Amino acid sequence: MMAASARARAFAWVGVWVGAGAVGLVAAAAGEELPTLAGPAMGTTYRITLAADLPGRSRGEVHREIEAVLARIDRAASTWREDSDASRFNRAAAGDWVGVSADLAAVLELASVVHARSAGAFDVTVGPLVRLWADGEPAADAVTAALRRVGMRAIERRPATAPGGAALRKTRPGIEIDLGGIVPGHAVDCLGERLVALGSRAHLVELGGEVRAWGEAAPKRPWRVRLRDSGRGAAPEEIDLADGVALATSTCRPGRSPIDPRTGRPAGMARGGSVTVRAGRCAVADAWAVAAVVLGLEPDGDGTLTAPRLPAPSTPAAPPAATPRAP
Repeated sequence: MMAASARARAFAWVGVWVGAGAVGLVAAAAGEELPTLAGPAMGTTYRITLAADLPGRSRGEVHREIEAVLARIDRAASTWREDSDASRFNRAAAGDWVGVSADLAAVLELASVVHARSAGAFDVTVGPLVRLWADGEPAADAVTAALRRVGMRAIERRPATAPGGAALRKTRPGIEIDLGGIVPGHAVDCLGERLVALGSRAHLVELGGEVRAWGEAAPKRPWRVRLRDSGRGAAPEEIDLADGVALATSTCRPGRSPIDPRTGRPAGMARGGSVTVRAGRCAVADAWAVAAVVLGLEPDGDGTLTAPRLPAPSTPAAPPAATPRAP
């Protein structure tokens, strides 16, 4: 679980505020020690548990493959580095096409789908509103002005199959993107699929509390994860994760409401709390966890929400070639 300050930075664009020790998803102990890879990523940490070591590859080789995937996504989507695709788009003038990687194109495609299905509750351009409310309630005219710089419909996407390749452009000045509410989930998906390509049949991937299962921890024994409490006093709950199931959680500090990108005003879980969403892809769960907080949705009987089924990506990114092995 990332530190409170890092989580606040990562999710500030959606107005989802996370307190220290709030909600997290962590792999529960499963008996015997399983191969594990871990490290820092995206202002938080990742942890990968393998059901077995990959045949013909050392853990060091697999770890290097994982780091290569994370570096690729960082170059595409980080707003903390000036040379990323996301930062170049944010600096671009309205009307200028900005070439982007397959990762950013896929993330924006999914973000657009969730934006439409959530009636605008999920919006990767809401940053100007979040910053406006950071120091208290602003004047109504300031909210109106900030709303002019918010809206995913102001982003046009050019497919990878078009002349010039995948690209984005903004149709209004001041539009910017911050992908902290979807990229961690995308990274989990990419890491898991890379491990499949490397020969792993079963693994659990967790990054910053977002998690997805591939296969089983052992025959007839699914992966287990623990939902840490959001500070309401309930004991942590352990649940099974079947093959292909992902979980993502968004949490609000008491008294710090998320900002509804449709109205420019606080909405949803004003008293604080958390929402955990299940989906078949971690990026989908990640985005819907944000939307659910904004919409104030209530969980199912097991304490989670199930995300609506979404169409498969129209232009899935092919996994990169394996990095050369060290001699």
